[in-house]
Amino acid sequence: MPHHHLLQWRQSTALRLIAIPTAILFIYAAFFFYSRHSDVDINPIPNAGLPPSNSSSCHIDLDLLRTHASNSSAEYARLEIAVVRTENFTGFSDTLDVPVPTYQTVQLDTEDHTKPLPEERCSTSVTIHAPVAAPRVNASHMLFGVATSVERLYDSLDAFAHWAGETNAHIVAVVDDESSAKQSKERAKELDIRLTVIQNSEELLDRYFSLIRILLERKDELTQWIVLIDDDTFFPSMRNLVQRLATYDPTEPQYIGALTEDISQMYYGSHMAYGGAGIFLSIPLVQQLDAVFEYCYDFKHSGDRMIARCIYDHTTTKLTWERGLHQLDLRGDASGFYESGRPLPLSLHHWKSWFHADMVALSKVAAICGEDCLLRRWDLPGDKDDWYLINGFSVIKYSVPLYDPIAMEQTWDNSKYKGPDPFAYSLGPLRKKDENKFSLRLKGAIQEADRVRQIYVHESASDRKPQVLEVVWKVAH
Repeated sequence: MPHHHLLQWRQSTALRLIAIPTAILFIYAAFFFYSRHSDVDINPIPNAGLPPSNSSSCHIDLDLLRTHASNSSAEYARLEIAVVRTENFTGFSDTLDVPVPTYQTVQLDTEDHTKPLPEERCSTSVTIHAPVAAPRVNASHMLFGVATSVERLYDSLDAFAHWAGETNAHIVAVVDDESSAKQSKERAKELDIRLTVIQNSEELLDRYFSLIRILLERKDELTQWIVLIDDDTFFPSMRNLVQRLATYDPTEPQYIGALTEDISQMYYGSHMAYGGAGIFLSIPLVQQLDAVFEYCYDFKHSGDRMIARCIYDHTTTKLTWERGLHQLDLRGDASGFYESGRPLPLSLHHWKSWFHADMVALSKVAAICGEDCLLRRWDLPGDKDDWYLINGFSVIKYSVPLYDPIAMEQTWDNSKYKGPDPFAYSLGPLRKKDENKFSLRLKGAIQEADRVRQIYVHESASDRKPQVLEVVWKVAH
């Protein structure tokens, strides 16, 4: 090879050796730069115009508002609560040292998906302490039974997941048509719920009583308690339930449950454990009932009444009223119960029939502040009026000062009982309904990686704009 060609070849080779690492370095720098900026998407995805749910940018989610407000505009405010998880947690305070934020008008009749906000609007409003995240409690000693339809079973699974998912609690569902339960079984597996579905063509009330024998046949060496529930029974804290049940001796005959809250209901039922609150039976008692199953089966009544009659007629065991369990026989507006600020109930019922409260949305914030913060009532002090945040249920302002914080507001319909104080024996002390109370109710909750966004809405009967308060719970880092 001639000398000048050799020289050109060496120079071009050297240039290529320099150019290749330089190009690689440039590509890496560009990737690093863009990956540090959340508003640049280097991997296009469907609906790329929508911001990701965990976007760090400060904005109003207009699409979310539209699902809860049909008007052309809404009044919007935002509250950011940071949660510090601490080992030496001693309890929640009664007050959040922050006022209700100022509202702004937001137009919804646009094609925009989001509306930018100043960063200070998304800064922490208040910081609270909460217990460290605890592992799921082991409930393998509890065997639950529910008699329902395939459709209602599927609709109940997301709520069941809050208390039964990842706990090894076993749920046996007796349904009318097991062949169509495939979807429920698949969904239960996704939610890590231990579910067995059994077909039984008997009438619903007979199926309920048949749970006694069905569950006894399916108990294992770990089973200590057989628990009968309705498909709208909800346990806000499985940990609290397990701890409370541990105070009872499962080796003795035990019949544990709750009375109805309305004394008039006892005229139709009895002094018994009402099924929606959960009926807790120890194995020794269930074995006694199994021995007389055929005798008791002939008594046709509601399922929980059949069980009570069987226990009272054939054993000496009597009901133990566990006050944390609630049948919630309250018709109409039961908000006064949920907003009472009392200790978190062990069970709730009728939340999607007699009264509507979204237990799935309510429970989501437990991922940030723990189960014991559910339905926690915090005072939000203001310049003139005191507001209250009932976590997972509502944000309210009473029209008169709350002089007696332990008295429960009787918001629900009157009892058919004509005597005095039909609810006082179960829910007292009570106070009259505040007809002028201002309330924003929880309409939805979105759980993201390290935060939960709650949407509280006040819908006016007039043409006034709905008020939307977004409460963002986030883990402090």
